[in-house]
Amino acid sequence: MSSKTKKKTGTSFGATAPPFIDYLQDILRRYPDGGQILKELIQNADDAQATEVVFIHDERSYGTESLWTNELGEYQGPALYAYNNAAFTEDDWKGIQMAGRSGKRNDPNKVGRFGIGFNSVYHITDVPSIFSSEHLGMMDPQETIFGERRGGFLWSLDDAEHQEALTTMHDQFQPFRDIVSLVSKQEWSKVIMENQHFNGSLFRFPLRNKASDISDNLYDSNKVVELFDSFILDADLSLLFLKNVTSVSLIHIDVHGTVNTRLEVNSSVPTDVILESEEESIVEGSTRFKLITLNSEDQKETKWLVTTCTMKEGNVENLDSLAKKLSFFPQVDLAFPCGEKRDCSESRLSCFLPLPNNESTKTGLPVYINACFGLTDNRRHIKWQEEDQKHDEHAVWNELLMKEVLPQAYLMIMQDAIKLAQESILPVSSVYDLWPDIAQIKHKDKWHAVALDVFHHLFRQNVAFLSLAKDEREFITLSEAVFPCNGPTSPDIVAAIKRTLVSCGENLVTLPGSVARAIKEAYPHFNTLKHVTPTFLRDILHRVHIISKDDKLWLLEFVLSDGKYRELEGLQLLPLNDGSFRSFSNKEEDTALIDSKEFPRVLLPFCKHLFIPDDLNPACSTHLKELASQNFFKVINIKADHVAEYTKRDNHSYNFWTHNENVPSQNKEEAKRWCRQARCDLNAADKDIGGASTEWCLFKIHQAVEKSLIAAQLKRDGQHPTSSSISALAKKVSLYNLQLRVLPQIVENLKTLGVDAKKTQYPNYHPFPHIPNEQFKSENEIAALNKASELLSKVEAYVN
Repeated sequence: MSSKTKKKTGTSFGATAPPFIDYLQDILRRYPDGGQILKELIQNADDAQATEVVFIHDERSYGTESLWTNELGEYQGPALYAYNNAAFTEDDWKGIQMAGRSGKRNDPNKVGRFGIGFNSVYHITDVPSIFSSEHLGMMDPQETIFGERRGGFLWSLDDAEHQEALTTMHDQFQPFRDIVSLVSKQEWSKVIMENQHFNGSLFRFPLRNKASDISDNLYDSNKVVELFDSFILDADLSLLFLKNVTSVSLIHIDVHGTVNTRLEVNSSVPTDVILESEEESIVEGSTRFKLITLNSEDQKETKWLVTTCTMKEGNVENLDSLAKKLSFFPQVDLAFPCGEKRDCSESRLSCFLPLPNNESTKTGLPVYINACFGLTDNRRHIKWQEEDQKHDEHAVWNELLMKEVLPQAYLMIMQDAIKLAQESILPVSSVYDLWPDIAQIKHKDKWHAVALDVFHHLFRQNVAFLSLAKDEREFITLSEAVFPCNGPTSPDIVAAIKRTLVSCGENLVTLPGSVARAIKEAYPHFNTLKHVTPTFLRDILHRVHIISKDDKLWLLEFVLSDGKYRELEGLQLLPLNDGSFRSFSNKEEDTALIDSKEFPRVLLPFCKHLFIPDDLNPACSTHLKELASQNFFKVINIKADHVAEYTKRDNHSYNFWTHNENVPSQNKEEAKRWCRQARCDLNAADKDIGGASTEWCLFKIHQAVEKSLIAAQLKRDGQHPTSSSISALAKKVSLYNLQLRVLPQIVENLKTLGVDAKKTQYPNYHPFPHIPNEQFKSENEIAALNKASELLSKVEAYVN
């Protein structure tokens, strides 16, 4: 028969699925071994609306006499268990048999939507088993236990034959019996015979002790310990963004049956503080606190501020269409740790559970970010729009979340933090701690761009986010604020400026350097903002008439600093040796004299009250000399003609031979008298140590220090010093004798311990709402007393 007349027969053709074992091996190659396995099981529990998860590492081996089949004997050894308190539904029983075909894929409310997730347990075991609701099932992908082409076996609690096996085959089911009793406090026989239902889910994973067709990865007890250790590193973050699970425990049972809880982490959400978004907003969400408590070797509790923000449908078209297509949810959550300074370099991304701790998941932002990200199928990495996946829908989705939803979420948490700060529920410092630090993320392009987006939203909406210096819980907008001075300025000058501006009602704000940098970089109208400058302060000082002596000296240094001396006219800031201040003017009564090495003030002993103080800050002295050299105001650098003129003016006759009689001389006895009183003050302070009023003990110490320094001055020239600052006094007398050189350092140490004349008395020198009594700790009293006694001893040695 010719080929033309041959009957044509069909030949089968088409793609075929790989054997299941090959499929599993491929999953295990791509899916990491380690703590991620536990996270997958937690995700599945969260999807099942469980609230409690327990992992148990059991090192015991069980009997092999009464088994369902002898082949199960090799799986009676050490095992890892995973328990949660939600029972399987019929859909769950079907879904767990559908490897790689997750029944959750189209449900955006489910976390563990990747079908390969559960199969990661095959890193550990060859025969996983599940006890939940009405069934106990064992899975055998190698099909070597229950017969050919049988991938497992399911016992049903409502089947009489199965009931009998579950209760009489003691060796086979003793592992379940023990763990059910441990985690649920229920009797096995009651669960099987009476309830015929287990209200929870218990997974058992016998550790692989020999190579199999699935994997040659052997799992001994050390590897389970490593698994637990890996999870513990992220334990405090693991409950942060889950919807349902509020408790995870890690338990170890040794070969003798001794139970030890390695870790227990719990979360709780107080219901008394919940802030909801406004209805007219394009997003909806809420902000609340979440407490995470970690119990292991040490107990640790962290309070988090957590904001959930979802973009409403109809605002971003691309986001809406991808959300439907991918079954994703356009939601971003942010969590900020309250009350502790966390390293921003550790802040990470989560996809409901923390993603691997590597550089690609670290943002440098002060908040932890969670979202329904599009991930690679092994859940290790977030997809971004890079050259090879510009049109990948998951990557596009992630970029849209970052551009459209994240800035809105960030804006929400910052505004809610401000509300909580205004109600004294949150420290004001937390509001500023929420700000991204531009300097820390400048090398992370993606997160730097996100930070700028957040700032632009903040500025566009004219949010009142700046804390007032006069009342830190009152916030104002950028355009209303007076910003602190730029550049390096001493803390004393900054404090004096603050007191002055607050006293005259200026809207001075306080802010850390990171916030100032952000405003400078991101605010488009930065040059229009009002800053404290010497010119600004000079204008203000024309309206202020009551300023303390110390503050005047600090303010003088600042208003002189830019060299615009003409603008000083009329300001009563010119210090004289007698402790008074004159105005910068050309009036005779406002004359101030400045001496030099060539023409010292001793040449005009009867004009000493007209000289500027000899202990004036060097910066101020330099500027005043320069001002005088330019003939501004009645400030004079004395020369020979001035000496002659002022000598003639003086009513006292000048006699060369009697001149030295008028020059100040030592007064040793008066110096001793002041030292004795200083010692009495220290003795009185000593008796106050441990009393109820620490600030008065410190004040007595301050008095003793001041009197000691005055004694040194009296010993030197018999004159009372003009300066009231112990710092200035210490600097001055330290020049009189080698043994006094250390006095300035001692005084600075004392100030750090609370020894300050005003801080120990006046509430306005302390942050609102504190008073001095609440600011000093008793242990500072003893340290301060010892330092002051050291200072007095050195002065006494000098005086005597």
